[in-house]
Amino acid sequence: MQKDVINSIHFEDATKEQLLQICLWEDCPIDYKYEAAVELQMRQWNDEYLSRLVRLWGEGKTSFQIAIELGIDINVVYWQLEKYDLYGRRVTGGS
Repeated sequence: MQKDVINSIHFEDATKEQLLQICLWEDCPIDYKYEAAVELQMRQWNDEYLSRLVRLWGEGKTSFQIAIELGIDINVVYWQLEKYDLYGRRVTGGS
């Protein structure tokens, strides 16, 4: 894989194989490896994570605390909170 090819990739449009190549390619800049790894992680999101995210968010946990508890990157937490329109919508068990 050449550097100019990586520069033209939109990570969200890349195939899983392309993302894995970027992560494993020795000469790839670390920033690209990180972005590819985050994109792979985003694609592994599942319903179990979503229900835990909603529960933790409703308990008043911060994005950082949720990321630690779920063992995922904090950016994934941000993206999921935005995707499901949860920012600014804390649902708690109170009255």
